[in-house]
Amino acid sequence: MKSGFGEHLARRIGGRLYYGWVIVGVIFVSNLATFSANTSFGLFVTRFETDFGWSRSAIALAPTLGTVFGAIFAPMLGRAVDRFGVRPLMVGGGLFGATCYFLLGNINAIWQLYLLYGMMFGVLSIGAGFLVSNVTVTRWFVKRRGRAMAVVMMGSSLGGFVFISVQAFLIEVFDWRVALSVQGLFVVVLVVLPGWLLMVNAPEDLGMAGHRELSHGSQSQHEGAVQQGEDWTLREAMGVPTFWLVLGGIMMNNLMVAGYFANTVPHMESLGFSRIVAGSAWAAFFLVGVFAKFIWGFIVEYTTVRWGLVLLNLGEFLGLYLILTAKTPTDLYVWAVVQGFCHGPWLALSTQVWGDYFGRRSIGKIYGTVQPAIVLGGAVGPWLGGYIYDRTGDYTLFYQILMAMMLAGCLIFISAKPPVKAAPARQAAETEQ
Repeated sequence: MKSGFGEHLARRIGGRLYYGWVIVGVIFVSNLATFSANTSFGLFVTRFETDFGWSRSAIALAPTLGTVFGAIFAPMLGRAVDRFGVRPLMVGGGLFGATCYFLLGNINAIWQLYLLYGMMFGVLSIGAGFLVSNVTVTRWFVKRRGRAMAVVMMGSSLGGFVFISVQAFLIEVFDWRVALSVQGLFVVVLVVLPGWLLMVNAPEDLGMAGHRELSHGSQSQHEGAVQQGEDWTLREAMGVPTFWLVLGGIMMNNLMVAGYFANTVPHMESLGFSRIVAGSAWAAFFLVGVFAKFIWGFIVEYTTVRWGLVLLNLGEFLGLYLILTAKTPTDLYVWAVVQGFCHGPWLALSTQVWGDYFGRRSIGKIYGTVQPAIVLGGAVGPWLGGYIYDRTGDYTLFYQILMAMMLAGCLIFISAKPPVKAAPARQAAETEQ
């Protein structure tokens, strides 16, 4: 689906700027709002507890159900993107998410929280956030895909930092219902309007199929560049071991990330740090991540997405060790800098790898198919941390498990070499497509 205004703007900027960078700007702005649902949920927990008398364990089921809804919706949304384009998903998903936020501001029963938050997270964060970011950047960029993906994902970290502050202010000055309704307005302004006015599905829609950005750079920049530039069908991709290695590694990484996202602040408090110190260290983690994503975008372009994932696992291992052994506030801020930087490429690399390995044409279907497993893997992490804490009285064993998983991830991604399509399969794919 094309955007008339986007076409007009593309003609105006002509050869001065590749329109893909306008697309990157649109998604960056959109990601400020689409990813904030996950990072800011904790701000509302005690308010729900006070106003409704719900237990914290019951409230915590809402983000878990959100991951389940995301797993259910992802395959359908992925296929819809391949068929209709990213613009309808961005506009429609934004409108749906905004509506859910408005309705969340009027809930009075916990089933309403489960239903609305779950559906909002599934469509807005997974669909209009993860899926749109991955598919669109993959379609618009090859040569500088690393930095393009890094820029759009900077929006997720910046959105977490900004909206934690904005919503905390609104909750304190006004009310949690006002904060949720205002967030719905932000979604309309930051997701729906830019998507409707400026989003264009692919370079081919603007006659840019032969643009130099869509060709690979030097051989040193892309490991197996010729093979990575080919288009694989979903069936072909699932037929090679690399597909399953990458999926298993990313599932494990997602479990780790979701696990420490949910349990790091409680862990810091269990170590004796105040909520203010713990919260400021957590905010510093997100702030460092904004700059780290941009830097990592260039690093990946001069290595490969595969070795970027190896480095990510090593860096996360170091960060987990630092938070496990922290004893002073200074230790926490050192952790925030180190893990914030090392975590920086996670969203970009975990989405970019599918396009780098399996091409552009079927990326929506491929990404939509793997997303349920990845999302459900992440759903285990928060629960695992809480379960181990309830059984042992601290998070030591939990972090040790996560560290072991990161070392295993290094071995997985070292083994996950880019696949090479055999000549007969290549010809059959071209006939099918």
